[in-house]
Amino acid sequence: MSWIPPYLMRIGIENRRHAFSIWLPLFILGPIFLAFLLALFLIALPFVLLSLLFTWRWRWTRAYFLLPPFVVRLLFALRGLRVNIQHHEATVVVAVY
Repeated sequence: MSWIPPYLMRIGIENRRHAFSIWLPLFILGPIFLAFLLALFLIALPFVLLSLLFTWRWRWTRAYFLLPPFVVRLLFALRGLRVNIQHHEATVVVAVY
């Protein structure tokens, strides 16, 4: 597995008359998304700890604390992904670089 995150995503839509493509700079959007994910994790932490305290279901603790590293590894593994969706009228292409 590569520890280099994806830096660009291209979303293209093509049909018989038009072709449209947009490039998303993930090197700008990625840190914003990760900061948002960290904020959600920190906001949910007191509620998770309270629920653990009152329900005594400690088996979910490990999953909760391992979720952020798994999400980051999943996002890093997207590099090189290419998805083509073809329909008789249009084609959608999503590529991650």
